[in-house]
Amino acid sequence: MQFKSYQHVEKLGSVEVDGILNGTVHIFPKIDGTNTSVYLDGNTIKVGSRNRELTINDDNAGACKYVTDELSDKFISFFKAFKSYRLYGEWLVPHTLRTYNEDAWRRFYIFDVVQETDGAERYLSYDEYQPLLEIAGLDYIPRMAKLENPTEDEVKSYVDKNTFLMKPNEIGEGIVIKNYEFVNRFGFMKWAKIVRPINKVAIKMKRILTGAEIEPLIVDKFVTPELIEKEFAKLVTDNGGFENKLIGKFLGTFWHTFINEEIFNILRKFKNPKIDFALLNQLTVEKIKNVKADIFAR
Repeated sequence: MQFKSYQHVEKLGSVEVDGILNGTVHIFPKIDGTNTSVYLDGNTIKVGSRNRELTINDDNAGACKYVTDELSDKFISFFKAFKSYRLYGEWLVPHTLRTYNEDAWRRFYIFDVVQETDGAERYLSYDEYQPLLEIAGLDYIPRMAKLENPTEDEVKSYVDKNTFLMKPNEIGEGIVIKNYEFVNRFGFMKWAKIVRPINKVAIKMKRILTGAEIEPLIVDKFVTPELIEKEFAKLVTDNGGFENKLIGKFLGTFWHTFINEEIFNILRKFKNPKIDFALLNQLTVEKIKNVKADIFAR
């Protein structure tokens, strides 16, 4: 087999998956890792990312090394029996969601098995491939539900039920919807997805507790009480006093001045870091509110 990228999973409601809810529908947890494939090329086990073949020296977050080192015996045994199968899955490494159980990370979770015969592809159903992966001792994403002709609302009700691999009281990225008999109007078998709205700024605020983010360090170093008081005094002078309706103007003016005057110093101090300016702005406003608590309490 040669490398072949995985299909693009479409948002439920798009024309590409119109009609997918007609018939037997399978609901699966969606996990937030990196797309990976494992297949046999001659007698060699190969590993791919979403867009390319991987090697130990040109890897993707360690996925190739994991498959060919830690799981090599399991995959060798599997492909001895199923040479024409290609495995697609998710290599779970940190992306947006960091709320998975600690022992879930850096493992390969299979979500599809494709059989290739004379250039033709066939997706095995979950009921076909799940027993094979179980016997082989390979990790896979379990089915959440099997439904007959569900409504869109019924399918959406499973989004907040995705707790697969998550820490207590946390919810996963969303769900994937499969219908193994579905072929869209363009002649392709397609899966659908529903991704749960995620507040990325709120997630990054949580990461501050780990000290992993640069933005709080910038605020601590450069958004000083002295600078806040200096800019507030300018505002009072320019407007002949202060009243509550000037709070928005103060925050906007401070942010503009802060970025214009300090960005070069920030880049030099932290050696050209990658900065999330939405988070930086939020932390700046919170610092101002703490320093000038009197005007925000009115």
